[in-house]
Amino acid sequence: MNRSEVFATKLPRELKKQIDQVCGLLGLRKNFLIEEAVREKLEDLLDAYDLRQAIGEASGFHSWESIKKETR
Repeated sequence: MNRSEVFATKLPRELKKQIDQVCGLLGLRKNFLIEEAVREKLEDLLDAYDLRQAIGEASGFHSWESIKKETR
């Protein structure tokens, strides 16, 4: 079962006004818009984190001495 919890936050007045306008114009529920926006942002942040990790692992510096030891 998918349970929901209340999550309250303060938003700048202009952002709240934009949310109200867009939801009114498109006939969307505010909860739907906010939930989807948060899900997408979390996914973007995790993708960026994974990319930074992969770049760090792929471009890690290895001294010539450590490379020679591994090939013996």
